[in-house]
Parts: sequence; C-alpha cells; structure tokens
Amino acid sequence: MLDDPGLYGPRRPLPLRVGPVPGESTGSFVNRLAHANGLSLAAFLDRVGQGEASAYPERVEKYPQSTEMYVNEAGLRYLAVLADLSPVLLQRDLPSLGAGRLLAGGPEEAAEWRWPWEPVAGHLVRYCPSCGDDLGVGEAVWLMSPDSWQVCLRHGYWSDDARGRGPGFMELAELPETVTAHRLRQELAERWGQAGEELFADSFQVAVYWWTRMPDTVCWVRRAWAAGLDAREMRAAPLVIYPEAAELARAMLDFERAGQRDTTDRSRWLAGVEQLMAGWGVDVAEGRQALLVWLGRHRRGVLAPSSPAGGSGLLLGAGHSRIASRTGPVSQRSCLTWQLGMAAADM
Repeated sequence: MLDDPGLYGPRRPLPLRVGPVPGESTGSFVNRLAHANGLSLAAFLDRVGQGEASAYPERVEKYPQSTEMYVNEAGLRYLAVLADLSPVLLQRDLPSLGAGRLLAGGPEEAAEWRWPWEPVAGHLVRYCPSCGDDLGVGEAVWLMSPDSWQVCLRHGYWSDDARGRGPGFMELAELPETVTAHRLRQELAERWGQAGEELFADSFQVAVYWWTRMPDTVCWVRRAWAAGLDAREMRAAPLVIYPEAAELARAMLDFERAGQRDTTDRSRWLAGVEQLMAGWGVDVAEGRQALLVWLGRHRRGVLAPSSPAGGSGLLLGAGHSRIASRTGPVSQRSCLTWQLGMAAADM
C-alpha cells in the first residue's frame, strides 16, 4: 500500500510504469516517466505539486544533463503514487530524494518541487547506453554521481559530466590500463572498506596535482588522444591519470599496512614511489611535493582488529582523518584539499 498522498494529491498511478535505474537523477526519472505517458514535463509537474523549473520548463526538459529536481516530503508522496512505487523504493534508487536532500516542509505542508539549474550535490553523468538497452530503457538516463565520471566495466565505457561538449562516451577498448585501474580501485574498496576508498581518493588527488603541473606527460597525452579528447582539457584529467592513481593507491596501502613511519621508513617508501613516477614518465622533482604533503598527514596509523562488517579494519593517520570526509567525491574523501581546475600556484 502506497502512502496516502493527502486530500489534493494524485489518487492513482499513471497508466504506464517506468522503473528507476539505481543512482538515477530524479530529473532523468521524471522525464522518462512523463514521456512514457505522452506528457510534456510541464504537464507532468502539474501533478506533482507547486514549484519552479528554473522559470523555463522547456529548457529543463531539453537539458537533463544540466539540472536536477528536488521535492519536499509531500512531493515525494505524490511522485510515489504517480510512479506506482513506495517512497522508500524511490529514495533507495534516486539519490536526490534521500532524506538529506528533501526540501524543507513537514508531512502536512503542500507538495513542492524545485528544479535549480545546478544540482545541489554530485554530478550528472550519462548512464552507459548499452546498459540502458539491456534494461529496455527507451531514452537517455542520467545518473547523480558523487564523482564526475562513471565506468562501465561490462561494456567498456567511460562517461562524465561534460554536458554535451565533445563525445558523450569514451570507449575503453584502447585504454585497457584504465579498465585495470578501475578494477583495482574496486578491489581496494572491497578488501579495505572505507580506508581503501580514502586511499584511492588520496592517490587521485596526488595525480591531480601532477597533471595540473605536467599535463603534457607522454602517457597522459596518449590516453587523451585515444579517447578523442584534447590532452590539456580538464575533462580528460580523471580518465588519463586513473592508472597511475590506482597504482599509487596500492603503494599507499603498503605504507599504511607496514606501520613503519620513522624518517628512514618514510624516505625508503618515497624513494620507491619516485621510481614508479620515473617509470610513468612523471617528473620526480616536480611531483615530489604532493607526496611529502601526504606523508605529513599519515605520520601515525593503527591496524585495528579485523571486522567482518567494515573490511579489515585499517585505520588511517590522525592527520588524514581530521580532514577527509567519509562520503562524497574523491576530492572530499581525501586529506589533500586541492581541486581539479585549481591554479598550480594555489596547490
């Protein structure tokens, strides 16, 4: 039994159902549900409550890769009735309907929705088209992703939040090292839980530092060209640095697990990573500073007892934990606070 939408809410579902894709943006789902039932977006929204679609509903409908929809609790109930799904199931699959993203207003408030031109959090990233075909989805699906990219290992696609600039997808057939890197990232997260995710975030941020200063590194230029991208455009950075970031994350894990952190041990680890950098073609002198910052925030760490619920219990240094977030994109999960697109002098 679906929640009662209240006195003024819709009483029955729309005739044709649409299943949400896990991680899908609310705007993407609503567009698909409206179109499946022969409704324009504006006509559909009249059934969901009062709101504003950036004052231009037709633009919102035309550019789902640029904007996201948010509702209050009553609006969630209305949407649940129209979709013939419980609010709990919608919140499970659509991140922007989570409790922390609902608009203000209690259950007795009028249903409201807002459609700001920029998402409140996350990145709108295109869902793999082959996965969409497998599900029988008849139009583009957009995910609300914490990172600005998504990797589909099943079909070998990389997609990002480029918003229509350049190719919509990059095929990874000519970039097997990127596929390997994504698998390694997944393995770190599965084996080491939160610590594995945060160490990858740290390594990715170090690689961002390197790319900002050295975008013409040969292996990165080659990968950008293979993906059909300009080597110096910021969109290319996550894709091209992914392999080095994954390998560096594994080296950081070795450092944390060893638990040997005096000056000699840190120098030995740094020398080993510098050898890796030289092999990758990354200028060692230019890139060392980011590694020194990371070492400074990982001076102390503890290997906690194994925990079935939380990986193997590797706890990172206090300097890391004071800065890194446990959720969000890689830039927030890292103890290294620079951002992709930041001027090199500001890092």
